[in-house]
Amino acid sequence: MNKYIEFIYYKTIKRNIIILRKLGRNIDEKMFLMFILFVLCISVFIGVYFHLSLKGIAILSFLYTGTAISLPTILYENKIEALENNIPKALYVMILALESGRSINEALDEVVKSNIKEVSTVFKRVLYLMEKQKISFEEAITVVSTLYGSDVLKMLSKILIENRKYGGDLAEPLKILAKTLEDLKLYKRQLLSVTGTGLALGFIILCGVVPAICGLLGAYFIATSKMLSGMSPLPPVTPEDISRGLEIIQMGTVIIGMLFAIPIFGLKIERMFLISSITMTSGILVYYGILKVASGLFT
Repeated sequence: MNKYIEFIYYKTIKRNIIILRKLGRNIDEKMFLMFILFVLCISVFIGVYFHLSLKGIAILSFLYTGTAISLPTILYENKIEALENNIPKALYVMILALESGRSINEALDEVVKSNIKEVSTVFKRVLYLMEKQKISFEEAITVVSTLYGSDVLKMLSKILIENRKYGGDLAEPLKILAKTLEDLKLYKRQLLSVTGTGLALGFIILCGVVPAICGLLGAYFIATSKMLSGMSPLPPVTPEDISRGLEIIQMGTVIIGMLFAIPIFGLKIERMFLISSITMTSGILVYYGILKVASGLFT
């Protein structure tokens, strides 16, 4: 049992502290735990404010807390994505330097001077390890690429190491790598542009229009039951009925968020938490807002 608790604690707390330190955030375990507790308390407060059922409050708290725990990973993935997107720019700077007769170290230094977002910091660390720590180029580039965990950076480091070992024209494989990365980036952009329109339309309909219609119906039934109180054989609409409707909207938008996250980010739990939290919050706000506004109109 203790092993499972330690494993969960490592995945949710310790691992995030390591990631935050990679991001340059000096946050300890106590501060992160307090942040998680704060998010949990806010989640319960929001659930009570919107008159959610216990099940609804539990779902909302689970999603918001899960999103808070996932934030360091999401931020780090964004950092790595920015790094990989800017590597082609750095490669072209290196290619120009190499073709003008400079060494690999001088080419890396040119990238540092160019101040390319994220990439310059990486190469600066490589040069620091070589100059200050007196370790070899191969060890320095391997340590840094392993630290960042980027597949593209690992591929680049492998090309650089192989070239140092066997020699040859380094500019040519770097040109091929830069062109491949640019083509991949263009393909991803085209794929997102194709799916993005459909997903945006689906988001508006499923997380905006549907909750709004449900809110209007709820307000209409509340107003009708008040006007026909004691005159209609139908039972009056109670707050519990409205709460159940809100719970249905909540569950539906959570599932929609999970399904939306897959085509954009793949099967990543952290992104599913984030997107589901956004869709759920949108659905609840629209439903509750329309319910309150329309109630005044019908009366």
